[in-house]
Amino acid sequence: MLSKFRYVCAAVKTFLQIFWQSLVLSLEELRAAKLRAFLSLLGVAIGIICIISVRTAVTSLEMNIQSSLASFGNDILYVQKWPWIWADGNDYPWWKYLNRPSTNTRELEQLSDKLGSAKATCLIYFGGRQNVIANGNTAEGSQVNGVTYDYNKIKEMDFVQGRYFTFGESKSGQAVALIGANVAETLFEGRKNIEGEEIKISGAKMKVVGVLKKEGDDLFGFTLDNNVLVPYSFMTQFVKVGTDGDPLIAIVPKPGVPMDELRYEVRGAMRNVRKISPYQEDNFAINQVSVFTEGIKSIFSIVNVAGIFIGLLSIIVGAFGIANIMFVAVKERTYIIGIKKAIGAKKSYILLEFLLEAVVLCVIGGIIGLLVVVGLFQGLQYVVTHYGESDFKFHITAYNVGVGLVISVVVGIFAGFIPAIFAANMKPVDAIRS
Repeated sequence: MLSKFRYVCAAVKTFLQIFWQSLVLSLEELRAAKLRAFLSLLGVAIGIICIISVRTAVTSLEMNIQSSLASFGNDILYVQKWPWIWADGNDYPWWKYLNRPSTNTRELEQLSDKLGSAKATCLIYFGGRQNVIANGNTAEGSQVNGVTYDYNKIKEMDFVQGRYFTFGESKSGQAVALIGANVAETLFEGRKNIEGEEIKISGAKMKVVGVLKKEGDDLFGFTLDNNVLVPYSFMTQFVKVGTDGDPLIAIVPKPGVPMDELRYEVRGAMRNVRKISPYQEDNFAINQVSVFTEGIKSIFSIVNVAGIFIGLLSIIVGAFGIANIMFVAVKERTYIIGIKKAIGAKKSYILLEFLLEAVVLCVIGGIIGLLVVVGLFQGLQYVVTHYGESDFKFHITAYNVGVGLVISVVVGIFAGFIPAIFAANMKPVDAIRS
């Protein structure tokens, strides 16, 4: 057993020595023919730039879209009359859903009592764009939303001033409001203490009890910065609920409760609340943001494949260039190969020498391509952030970098394999004579 171990160690040591000597020799040969080496690795670099640029752009777009959708909550179910996705045909049967009843506070209370798996339930109504007036200023087109008490458990909020609604304020519909950062800056520019100030919407006066921390715009513009939140019971006093939309019930599960389990429980409880017989279909929809994220993944996977295919065409061209250069290198060193074989160099040594040279060429090309991609997207990030004033972020992931390096190694092996075999099979006498 010990002798076998020593034999394996000796074999590994010999291989590493041959590998190191071949690597050093390959680098020396590349340094001796700089222009030829540069031209040969240029095709590989361009191919890597194409592949990694497309993958980085697609990955960044996907991650930004998912981040934007996540602001709605991937772990939240929305009960309303309109389904977000219609899977049974190409035509959306809006007429079928138009006469469905809207959710309301009575159903919210009954659901809250029946759902054992729910951490929080909340009724939300998007009241549309309204002009908010205060302090002689007007915040035009602010989004006014009416919410019930548990909204702060559905949507995470940070305050720079004030607080959230109390249970009594929400239940009794008191005239209080939370305002977003942009609304606060427009109405009370330069003011540090806004809590307790009065604002007016559609003639209704309300007191500001909290100012939300600035979130910034995401890819779809979903942000609370331009929002005004008021208790749902108070909103019904100055907005005709149902004119521009319908209320929806948002439900989040308790920790550890699977979303599918909560969905089944919500469906059963909602059918019970509306007294739907077993023979009748649902007159409500249960929506979840994940339907969009899953659809986005499938779309971007197709785009990724198309991008890789385009990049592979460049890689193949580069691989032929590398193979051609390696044949030239073998031809130039035929006499040296003959001398090496005559003094005892094995086929494996000659094979490894030329194979490593091709791999080193491709890896250097791949690294150059990756550096160009990093520089390109860093420049784009600067332009987008400082000139475009966007929160869009480019993500150069370690996975994509690894893909680039692996492709470079594989291309080097394939491009150098035939020239290396040709060199390894040369007869010493014929090689020396040539």
